[in-house]
Amino acid sequence: MGAYLRPVYHAMEPPRLNRHLCYLLAAMLLAGCSSDVDRAREAVTDSLVIHTDLEFHELEAFPGDVVCGSFSAYTSYSEPRVEHQPFLYLRGTVDKAPSARDLKFYCSTDHSNSLLEMSGIGPFTADNDALAQITRDMTLLTAALETYYTDNHVYPTAAQGLAALVSKPEGGRPLPRYREGGYLKSVPADPFGHPYRYTEMQWGRTKGRFTLSTLGRSAQPGGGGDEADVSTEYLPYLQHIAQLLGVD
Repeated sequence: MGAYLRPVYHAMEPPRLNRHLCYLLAAMLLAGCSSDVDRAREAVTDSLVIHTDLEFHELEAFPGDVVCGSFSAYTSYSEPRVEHQPFLYLRGTVDKAPSARDLKFYCSTDHSNSLLEMSGIGPFTADNDALAQITRDMTLLTAALETYYTDNHVYPTAAQGLAALVSKPEGGRPLPRYREGGYLKSVPADPFGHPYRYTEMQWGRTKGRFTLSTLGRSAQPGGGGDEADVSTEYLPYLQHIAQLLGVD
């Protein structure tokens, strides 16, 4: 009989394969970050009238198609060269004069913690059903209010409240273009069963503005966690986190 040959096991092959996969994933991640940065460069360049002597500094990509950095350039033929002007690139849009709060939030690897530090809201994690619902509700109500404004050239008054989105308000300014059937079937309550608060400020021929808010579980001002006050002032941040978490 022929000699029995024991199979040879290459114990190092799986680790070597794992290393190759890690290298591949790292390369794909770097390519994604690089493309985000390239798009940000292009967007800033396209937003400027003068492209000569344009320099970029410390560009860095963050989760959610965000790039932060600064640029130096001539932004006008009659003004001195702007040096190290911060900018924020967010999903295809460039803000060449971002607020300090926007920079703190978006230029972060932990958006939930940034929101918590600046507002007391959160932490907004994947299992925070209350904040996910508040984000969806405020997004829905905001869209309905903007459609109401488009049709009627005015927001509902504070006295009319959000009920004006369900049925045509009586009295007050005539609304000949009010949509048949209203703008919502019903107005949602917050996750704790309280009605969302609605305020508006309108004057002259300007569009004005509105604010939606909830005072949390306690329905009293102040507090953190489930007690935190949440308003549409922070809605863009909540929407950004919700999209990253996949709960939008």
